[in-house]
Amino acid sequence: MERRQGHRKPNKKRKVKGWKIFLRDFALFGIALNVFALFHHVLPRKLQPVDTSAYAAAVAEATSSPSPTPDTGETQAAEATPEPTATPVPGDFSATFPTEDTGVGALYSYQTDSVRIAINRIQENDVTYFVADVYVRSIDALKTAFAKGTYGKSIYDFPLTTANANSAVFAVTGDYYSARSQGIVVRNGTLYRDVAGTDVCVLYQDGEMKTYDASSFNLSDAIARGVWQTWSFGPPLLDENGAHITEFDSQLTERHPRSVVGYYAPGHYCFVVIDGRQTGYSIGMRLTEVSVLMESLGCKQAYNLDGGATAVMMFQGNVINQPYKGGRESGDIIYFN
Repeated sequence: MERRQGHRKPNKKRKVKGWKIFLRDFALFGIALNVFALFHHVLPRKLQPVDTSAYAAAVAEATSSPSPTPDTGETQAAEATPEPTATPVPGDFSATFPTEDTGVGALYSYQTDSVRIAINRIQENDVTYFVADVYVRSIDALKTAFAKGTYGKSIYDFPLTTANANSAVFAVTGDYYSARSQGIVVRNGTLYRDVAGTDVCVLYQDGEMKTYDASSFNLSDAIARGVWQTWSFGPPLLDENGAHITEFDSQLTERHPRSVVGYYAPGHYCFVVIDGRQTGYSIGMRLTEVSVLMESLGCKQAYNLDGGATAVMMFQGNVINQPYKGGRESGDIIYFN
């Protein structure tokens, strides 16, 4: 039978070559994607603080326009200038700083003219946790530090190493900011990241600590008031009246090791680290249980920091709790010295 004109047999070599080109291009794309992910998500990256001039300008514009004075047609008599009165210096809590030793009977105690720390260990209901009651005379006594002294993505170290590098007498782990790309980061008064996450805990320079969800937090207003520290992990553990919360929209509601910062009044704070995942020693706490605990301690506000193996409390160069699996590296600490 004659072969019809214009009809060719399939070229197997051409098909094989096409598949090779496709596989090569696919492999190159995969390599490029992995390289991008490596540099963008895995390898440590040193980052720079945020320029706050835009926020300052917005605040200045909002406050610079004086309110118009109504024209009554009458010349108002000049009011007498009141005598100046002494006003508290923002961040100075000398008036409420205890004169007595707050560490009497405590498991660990550190008492100076600028900070008073008393730490106790509680064991109940198959749970072991540590509560540190802390007074500071000045807001700058409550400090934070980055792992390896550097702000950036995927930069971390063992918390005790970071604490010792900063001569910390007492320290706890923070929110592990460097594992995420979102969440407001202000540390020791410097704004490093202005990308909001789901919620934020703010410690103001006047000593008040407040928690906000993303929709109710205004960074410009916070900067105008004066921000000293922020943490973004969550969730907040008490309502606006300081009462415990019965339901949480979180994936971390079950029993886990926990780390919590609590607030009583300006200059008076507490830090709680709860051990967990260790049958026979400590099984950890649910978020609802931590909420009840912080209310029972008398806190007005409380915020859940990074937990699990990250939850570590340190005193005078030693880890004093029993972290899950010995603990792990983290991106930051809260400390005093």
